[in-house]
Amino acid sequence: MTARTIAIIGGGPAGARTAEKLAQGWGLRPGHRVLVFEEKAGWEKPCGGGLSRKALERYPFLGDAAGGGKLVRDVEFVASTGTAMRFRLRSPLAIYARATLNHLLLRRAEAAGAEVVSDRILGLWRGTAGWELAGRTRSYRADLVVLAGGARTRLRRLLAEDFGPRDFMLTFGYYVPLERELLRVQFYEGFEGYAWAFPRPDHLSVGICGKVGEDHMAGLRDRLHAFMRKFGYDAGGARVYSHLLPALSVESWGDLRLAGQGWALVGDAAGLVDPVTGEGIYYALRSGDILAEALREEQLELYPERVWMEFGKALALGARLAGMFYYGEFLGGSVPTRMVEFGARSRKFLEVVQDLVEGSQSYLGLTARLYLGLTRTLLGTGAGLLRETLERPHTT
Repeated sequence: MTARTIAIIGGGPAGARTAEKLAQGWGLRPGHRVLVFEEKAGWEKPCGGGLSRKALERYPFLGDAAGGGKLVRDVEFVASTGTAMRFRLRSPLAIYARATLNHLLLRRAEAAGAEVVSDRILGLWRGTAGWELAGRTRSYRADLVVLAGGARTRLRRLLAEDFGPRDFMLTFGYYVPLERELLRVQFYEGFEGYAWAFPRPDHLSVGICGKVGEDHMAGLRDRLHAFMRKFGYDAGGARVYSHLLPALSVESWGDLRLAGQGWALVGDAAGLVDPVTGEGIYYALRSGDILAEALREEQLELYPERVWMEFGKALALGARLAGMFYYGEFLGGSVPTRMVEFGARSRKFLEVVQDLVEGSQSYLGLTARLYLGLTRTLLGTGAGLLRETLERPHTT
């Protein structure tokens, strides 16, 4: 490989996984180095921290309770009307505190032969002999740069176009010192986002996300506090958090650049997050795998195409479906409300919802099955719900 020193900026799931996969092969050869720059090793990030079945099947070490995750099977979806659908997953989710997950992945990268550097990269530029990186304490040189510093990193604009305001979701929440077994999600009428309570090993991550421009922080806070009061999540002693998460628009997916001469983007820095569900950890890990494979083959140019073919086009479709999912209407109610109501009454429809949570099928397949399940439900148990819907006074 031409690149003898690769600098990975950011030690979250994407950066740590890229480093581990690279170091397992050519990175252990004399003169080859894989550097991971992470100033706050094992830092906490404001997110649910959920890993779906598809993630656990590909990365089985994350399903081991000894790794620090909590396995969760019981889920409840709550519609804006208050109707709830509770179900048990066929395969559990693993919920991690991000500090625990990041620490685990960085230690795996180190064990494979990568070097974790406790420094923050403040700037980078192309020199005559490769990349020059300016850290807090000293400068570094690399042949290739992998940016894995999250969607908001200021270094992104030095490599590719910045994301726009509509490419983010704003989150607000608390780490609540309570132990629960039930994962709960609350949907709202005409609101692109949802509230959640994700059980972690020794606390709950309770939060809400909404598309930037959809609501102000005060509005998010009011919605979340109402959710917490309704379900008894006491914020006493809780730590507060807020963050911006990528949720790319249709236009941004069309213009997305993942790599160029001597550089590549992975994970949140690349915008690789599901625009409907907000899932990002799996795509962060997988983008690290795909990039490492392309680099080991000395064909960096194949990385964007492989990402697109494996999951990029599905996420781009998700960006198109997000508005339909959150703002669409069916039988006089919102799509999330009807999803909850039909899922509570139809086993076939519930299976589609489970596949959505588990991430076990593409959006194209899910959409086809959704309409098939809806048709069967309307012909069967859904007839009663249809009558109730038509007779119920319309509320906003």
